[in-house]
Amino acid sequence: MFKKNISISSTHQLSGKDGKELRRSALKAFPSLSEEQLTALLPGKGGLVQTKLSNRCILYSLDGISPLFFDPDGRGNLLPTVYALALVPTLLPRIHTWPEVSGKVLGGADLFLQGVLQPPGGLPDFLAGSARSLAVPGNPIPFAVGKMAVSKQEALREGMKGRGLTLLHCYGDLLWQMGDKAAPNEGFTASRINPTEAAEAEAAGAAQEGDDAAAAAGAAPAGGEAAGAAAAREPGAAAAAAGAATQLGSLQLTEEGGNSSVKPAEGVAAAGTSNGGDAAAAAAIDMDALLEAAVLAGLQTLKTADLPIQTSDFYTKHMLPAKPEGTMYDLKQSKYKKLGKLLDKFEKDKVITQKVVRKQDCISAVDRSHPAYTSFAGMPGGRAGGGASTSGRGGGAGSSKVQIEYCYKAPSSLRPVFGEAGLKEKERLYNEEEVCTALAAYAAAQGLAAPDGRSVRVDHLLQGALFNKKEGQEGAAVPVADLRRRLLGKLQLHHRILRQGEQGVVEALRKGQVKPIIISAERRFGRNITTVSHVESFALAADEMAGVFQRKFQTSCSVTKLPGKEEKDHEIMMQGDLLKQVAAFLTEQYGIPKELLELKPAKGGK
Repeated sequence: MFKKNISISSTHQLSGKDGKELRRSALKAFPSLSEEQLTALLPGKGGLVQTKLSNRCILYSLDGISPLFFDPDGRGNLLPTVYALALVPTLLPRIHTWPEVSGKVLGGADLFLQGVLQPPGGLPDFLAGSARSLAVPGNPIPFAVGKMAVSKQEALREGMKGRGLTLLHCYGDLLWQMGDKAAPNEGFTASRINPTEAAEAEAAGAAQEGDDAAAAAGAAPAGGEAAGAAAAREPGAAAAAAGAATQLGSLQLTEEGGNSSVKPAEGVAAAGTSNGGDAAAAAAIDMDALLEAAVLAGLQTLKTADLPIQTSDFYTKHMLPAKPEGTMYDLKQSKYKKLGKLLDKFEKDKVITQKVVRKQDCISAVDRSHPAYTSFAGMPGGRAGGGASTSGRGGGAGSSKVQIEYCYKAPSSLRPVFGEAGLKEKERLYNEEEVCTALAAYAAAQGLAAPDGRSVRVDHLLQGALFNKKEGQEGAAVPVADLRRRLLGKLQLHHRILRQGEQGVVEALRKGQVKPIIISAERRFGRNITTVSHVESFALAADEMAGVFQRKFQTSCSVTKLPGKEEKDHEIMMQGDLLKQVAAFLTEQYGIPKELLELKPAKGGK
């Protein structure tokens, strides 16, 4: 429910009375919650904030930083967020799935019963609609929250097939992005959830105990031992062997209405191959030296005017663009393990100064006269100074410059022009070169091309699709350039945006031309305000950008939906005349071209 754009309807701090009522509701919803845990999550001295969202969901947070509980339908049914589960992992009864499956769930997929790991003693009791958290074996912190789609009896009656857990919230979704975005532990990545290094030995022991218990009970079916052995060979699936006493079958998930299946043995084998490749790559490069160079390269592009900057933003906007092609940053493969420890090294060397701003770790100053800074010669691989890549699609993933590609979709009347592929792949998009190539191939196949290649005879299909009734006639020769222009004009124009995000390259596809971001300065309610509209055009979430602007310009922000039934974008409103500052910030930090920023100064302004 947090995969689509949502906006904040209202935010207010709870009174002492409402705070006590919230604490009572939490104790009622989570009976296992101790007084110490409750105090850690919901202190009794105020600071509790309620936020209402446009999808009727209500959030509760401490000091408005990271949401800890959410009420999905606004009816008083409290559920914990992953932030709360990171503090108290036992808030909800939990089920487990394979690390290989976790990536699909992070993408928004519901979990099918075939993907549920069964403990040696069998499934615990559960009812349809009961809340459960989802975790992977070997990682103590759940990564998702949902509700069971069926009861235990129904699941067993159906042979453990069909939908099992309906996803409500997971690590990385929009609800998660409303918080501080700190990963609960090193096993949490954007693509999947892995066992933590500290838990692997414990997980392996639990797997052995599970096998021994199943063997003692005589309950291990054929193939159980092989599944356990295969899982034990893969660290990410080692603890899954605890459920090997039960035949698990293939993993099956649904995502956006579609199904995909992964067999356990195949998933383990694929993961093992990947790990081997990573190990070989790690052996070929000094990860410590690469990361240290990335910090220095990032500092070269960091402007003093942008300080203080959150350490996470520094990594995304300055370290990632400096990454040499063909390499990957992997903090877990370095001695630092975490970004904070890497930056602490540079603070200890007095290259940078750090401080906490609104409970966020920030770089507050850079000593640009320090020998480490002045003597930096560039990243390994030849890229100096951490300059942003400007390559096209398929180039360096660390590019901070927005890339725009225009493409076309063929209506049903023109799909034959694109051959058999066009008839089969109805949703396929073509760039301009592919459109011209398809037209030339169609003309050649139908015998319509002139010997000199400069014109094409119009057949019945081209006449009906590209020309009005009063212009041209079937069989007439038309210059190739004119025919190309007409064909492109009849296709449905789309544009694809490629932008470097916090977790890799963000891609957004929209119909029509790119809408420019409109930045307006005006006076409302007797005060100067600045509004920013259509940030969604560049794959930016309005709610997230409102938080960025609020921190950057130290001003209050609000988000509202733009008027119009067909309009899906939002307007961000902030106090103060920040027209030029916002424009410069969007260009420098997000790579948005100046020509796609439409500035509207206040009347009488410049």
